[in-house]
Amino acid sequence: MLDIPAGAGGESARLERMGSEVVSADLYPPSAGSPAPRWVRADCNAPLPFRSSAFDGVLSREGIEHFENQAGFVRECARVLRPGGRIVLTTPNVMHLSARLSAMLTGQRTMRRGLANEVETLRARSGSRFYHGHIFLIDYFRLRYLMRLAGLGAVEVYTDRFSPTSLALAPMVPVMYAASRAAVGAFARKARQHRRAVAPPELTAEIIRHVFSPALLFGKRMIVTAVRETEPAQG
Repeated sequence: MLDIPAGAGGESARLERMGSEVVSADLYPPSAGSPAPRWVRADCNAPLPFRSSAFDGVLSREGIEHFENQAGFVRECARVLRPGGRIVLTTPNVMHLSARLSAMLTGQRTMRRGLANEVETLRARSGSRFYHGHIFLIDYFRLRYLMRLAGLGAVEVYTDRFSPTSLALAPMVPVMYAASRAAVGAFARKARQHRRAVAPPELTAEIIRHVFSPALLFGKRMIVTAVRETEPAQG
C-alpha cells in the first residue's frame, strides 16, 4: 500500500500494525525515529516515482487540499494502483451545511479561519516551490469528476465526525434537495435543445445520493473511496 503524503508516518505505522506492507511517500523526509521504515521522496504535484500498477491500495489523508496539481495527483494515484485496487482519500468537507452557510456569508469554509491570503495561508516557500495551507479545498463534485476521468469507479463517500452546527441546519435539506432536482431538470431541457449530452438517470441518482448523504451534509471530513477500473471512464 502507498501512503501519500505520509507526513511523519503515523498512519503508515497504523497500517503496518494492521498487516499491510506500506510505502510512505512525502516531499519532506520524516524526522529521526519516525515510524516509516520504507520512505520514498515524492512530489505530489509531479509524476510519482513508482511503476504503474505497483500498489493494491493508496491512502491519501488530508493532502489534496494543499496541492496545486490536483488533477495530475489523482491521475498518478490511479496509475500506480493495480486494476481492482482501492484508493481512500480524505479532505475537509466543504459541503456540510455549516460550511455552505459560512461560504455564503464570508466566501470561506469556516468563519474561524479568517480570509485566505498569501500571508496566512502560505505555510513555507523554498525557491520556486511552495507549501500551501488549505487554499485548494476541493468539493465532492470536482473530486468525483477527477476520479472518474482517471479511471476510478465505484465511488463512495463517508465521514468520521459530524458538525453539530450542520446537524442543527438539517431543516434546510428539503429546500436544497428541491433546488438540486430543479437544476438537474433545467439543464437536461436546455441540453436537449442544443443536442448536448445528458447524464443517464443512474449517474444523476448516484450523485444525488452522495450529495444528500449524512456524510456530505453533516460530516466535517469527506472520506472518498474508489476502485481502479481496467480502463479510464469514457464519455
